[in-house]
Amino acid sequence: MKILITGANGFVGKNLRSHLSLNKDIEVFCYDMDSTPEELDKYTKECDFVFHLAGVNRPQDPKEFMEGNYGFTSVLLNKLKEHNNKAPIMISSSIQAALDNDYGKSKKAGEDLMFSYGKENGVEVYVYRFPNLFGKWCRPNYNSVIATFCNNIAHNEEITVNDENKELTLAYIDDVCNEIIKCLDGIPTRDGDYCIVPVTYTVTLGYIANLIKSFRANSTGIMVPSTGDEFTKKLYATYISYVPLEEMVVDLTEHRDDRGVFCELVRTKECGQVSVSTTNPNIVRGGHYHHTKMERFMVIKGKAEIEFEHVLTHEKIKFNVSGDKLQYVTIPVGYQHRINNIGDDELILILWANELYDESKPDTYVME
Repeated sequence: MKILITGANGFVGKNLRSHLSLNKDIEVFCYDMDSTPEELDKYTKECDFVFHLAGVNRPQDPKEFMEGNYGFTSVLLNKLKEHNNKAPIMISSSIQAALDNDYGKSKKAGEDLMFSYGKENGVEVYVYRFPNLFGKWCRPNYNSVIATFCNNIAHNEEITVNDENKELTLAYIDDVCNEIIKCLDGIPTRDGDYCIVPVTYTVTLGYIANLIKSFRANSTGIMVPSTGDEFTKKLYATYISYVPLEEMVVDLTEHRDDRGVFCELVRTKECGQVSVSTTNPNIVRGGHYHHTKMERFMVIKGKAEIEFEHVLTHEKIKFNVSGDKLQYVTIPVGYQHRINNIGDDELILILWANELYDESKPDTYVME
């Protein structure tokens, strides 16, 4: 299948190309501002589907809105008609098409032209009125407030929030790509004459700014935001895409002694923390119990004997585990536990605890 993408080097275009590249049965024709008329002629003759993403949203002269959003759409459709190409077309419009401004009027004109073309030529058209979009590869300091906030905060630059209470309706770029790709099978999500991205978020500008600032405040720490909240997860992924690459390596706080090394890797408010521990041969770690804190251990290298002992009945049970077969051992509350390195090599454990370690309330006790 041959697919033409106009605006292929834009924000949506680049992400869509990345998604489509996973399908080896698809050949993508990339058309953008630096492409030639000859390329457009070839692509419109051979393509089986058109993602029409090209448009103008920040011109120097307002009349360029109509030239870019209506004018080029007309050129594209005329080329398809010239080649008698009935390929279905998806066009990216904007929620501003319902507003009385130069940009909105140009988008509405492009929509009307597309609907008329579809009816007159028996071509399936899919018109999406996108809300504000966010995600990786969006150009900062241009027309996306989230891209600007993420980029500037990641680079320790100032941001301006004109109205903290202003609400934005947002769609995430992967949700957008997953939705519009459904047009290839003729099964987009519809709302009347228009197609929609079914997953959107409505949040205030102040909330967005404060959330991104919190990402930066912990950029060299191990505390991660909630990944259970879909918007926070997607915004955090977007923010990370703007962090300078040289900042991607972060030193951890190591606790070293004769037994080995212990360090925390990830901390979360909702799901506790993940740590890494090494234990030298013939060394026993642990020897304590918890009332509420439960833990899960996994040996990834070496051999260990893990012993549980009930703090009241003194009932005991032992498990031998090793990195040769990956298993996890859950440490129940109310059991003193010991981890003995019974191998000849260093023992390496990954540990999860259901709560964050709090030095003032460690919930860690040694049985007499």
